[in-house]
Amino acid sequence: MKTITVFLASSNELNYDRNSFQALIAKLDDIYEPRGIRIKCRRWEDFPAYCTGERTQDVYNKTVRSCDMCICMFHKEAGQYTIEEFEQALDEYRTNHSHPKTFVYIRALVEGEVETDELKAFKDQLFKSIGHYWCNYACDDSMNLHFVMQLERLIPDMGLSAGDSSQLKVEEGNVTLQGIKIADYTNLPFAAANPEYCSLKEKYAQLDKDITQLRALGIDDTHDLLREKVIDRQKCHEQIINMEKQLLDMAFQVNKSISSNSPMSERKRLAIEMFEQGNIKGVINVLNEEDMVSEAKQAELEIARGRQLVQSGNDLIEKGIQTIQAQVEEYILRAKALMLDLDNADRFSLACNAYERAIELTRKHLPKAELAGQLNDYYCFLSANNQFSKCEAYIEESVSIRAELCRDHPEMYESDLARSYNNLANLYYKTQRFQESEEIYLAVLVIRERLAKENPQEYASNLAQSYNNLAVLYGATQRFQESEAMYKSALAIRERLAKENPQAYEPALAGSYNNLAVLYCDTQRYDESEAKYKSAIDIRERLAKVNPQAYEPDLAISYNNLASLYLDTQRIKESEAVYRSALAIRERLAKVNPQAYEPALARSYASLASLYRDTQRFQESEAMYKSALAIRERLAKASPQAYEPDLARSYNNLGSLYSDTQRFQESEAMYKSALAIRERLAKANPPAYEPDLAAT
Repeated sequence: MKTITVFLASSNELNYDRNSFQALIAKLDDIYEPRGIRIKCRRWEDFPAYCTGERTQDVYNKTVRSCDMCICMFHKEAGQYTIEEFEQALDEYRTNHSHPKTFVYIRALVEGEVETDELKAFKDQLFKSIGHYWCNYACDDSMNLHFVMQLERLIPDMGLSAGDSSQLKVEEGNVTLQGIKIADYTNLPFAAANPEYCSLKEKYAQLDKDITQLRALGIDDTHDLLREKVIDRQKCHEQIINMEKQLLDMAFQVNKSISSNSPMSERKRLAIEMFEQGNIKGVINVLNEEDMVSEAKQAELEIARGRQLVQSGNDLIEKGIQTIQAQVEEYILRAKALMLDLDNADRFSLACNAYERAIELTRKHLPKAELAGQLNDYYCFLSANNQFSKCEAYIEESVSIRAELCRDHPEMYESDLARSYNNLANLYYKTQRFQESEEIYLAVLVIRERLAKENPQEYASNLAQSYNNLAVLYGATQRFQESEAMYKSALAIRERLAKENPQAYEPALAGSYNNLAVLYCDTQRYDESEAKYKSAIDIRERLAKVNPQAYEPDLAISYNNLASLYLDTQRIKESEAVYRSALAIRERLAKVNPQAYEPALARSYASLASLYRDTQRFQESEAMYKSALAIRERLAKASPQAYEPDLARSYNNLGSLYSDTQRFQESEAMYKSALAIRERLAKANPPAYEPDLAAT
């Protein structure tokens, strides 16, 4: 068990903030403890008041020097002792280069408040002499998010495993860590003051109100006006979710820039302030590409002059490289800001240009390890935007660089190489290049098996992921025996990890049980399949009881899968009961977040419809098929590429039902609707869709 100590330095004027920060540390201690990490907060209030024979402040200073992190908080004043503690922390770090990592938080002034000259002088020294930029915060949530992002970035540097479930996520308008709320988006200025985000939220609220009023008037969901409103609301909700994720991603980049070793230019400082104020267009304007190109050229000239001057030019080279590093960070900030500028129709191409300029500068002047990281990140950006043909070259180059670095320093770069390899294998899998995907997955496996043997605590989870990836690939290519062996290897690791740390690893363990159950069901090993589904359900029910928002979707998947197994084995009553359990969850989830959960809800309706049709309950079957059809028609109108195959299936299913019940005219209409879609799909992709077309 590793303990991370955080010293909190501030004056009495921030008494409430200190108490709030200590409450955050207590919450984080509960979150991280199952990962083998304890987090403790030290404050001057916690020290004994009796006389020890030495100056009390000297006792505090010793504690500051021994801590892993030091947080110095200011508001209107620069307290004498807080400044002293900051200087002690900085001096200790300069001595040992490991601790304490020091961060400055400055609470925003409200109308009528004025900061002292001492604080102005401290900030001026901090920015101009030390090159550090403080974190501005206006509320607890801003402070909490900034600190947790820093902590998540620093934990691996302390030689500790970040774990599989460590990343901050956006869930229903909140930023969460392992399902626990860290901040509310409405309290974060970069979102709450962002006009595009606020406009989307207002639009969604108005559409929701309009839909409620129309339904109250008795207007049916099939009415064109109501359907248009529902589609618009769905699109709006999707935009909100995407924007929340992109805002959090940019907040990470800002957080990284604040704590990087590159100089904090006035331009970067202004861009960060603009982002924190919710002004994305201001960020783009401040990070003006012409200015950045000009400055980069000047830095490159300094590097060239420095190299000519040899020894006396080292300072020039270092200065130029630091400027290039800052430029790279600014280009990435610009790219992320552009993706948030929803009014800009060219935002994607401009963001690509910014990423590529960052890569070009990195390629020319920065270490190869940084270039490999930039290439990997750009691949992830392109892949997330379905630019599979464009992103391949970048991930292949990342792999090539990291493989070269590994030849000399495998202990430093093998883990990164495995990550880039894994991304390349994922790309090949997505583009149906299964043989190439398998070769790369196996290369990743070799690395991770070796790393996990040397350091199981750090790498066992990644090894389980590699086994699972191969199992999925083998299952997709009908190599069931090999798939089972890989799933079992992943399961063995996850069972061991979950025994030691259930909070962190039980979700992945449940996924392994579910995956094996699906495989056993596909190969008619129904008893084994049922046992594994029940193991997954036991975990997911327990997790969903504590945190339904995070784990109910997976629980619904397991319910639905088990119900399908019962249907396949003619246990109709049990199948219906479990299908209905899945349906109840998905109806509830889809009511809150239709964009995320309506596709799964449609599958539940279709599954129950099939059960009712097989048991001659045609009226109930029709109602369920129609519920699925209504959702899929709406989804396909908003996103035809993603949802038309499912829509064609719904038309085809209703056509079969109507045929079975002698309603031939309606059956023909449904079959023709399915036919029209499948002819179009098969024209674009014959191997994927011609079998369904032939059936219709």
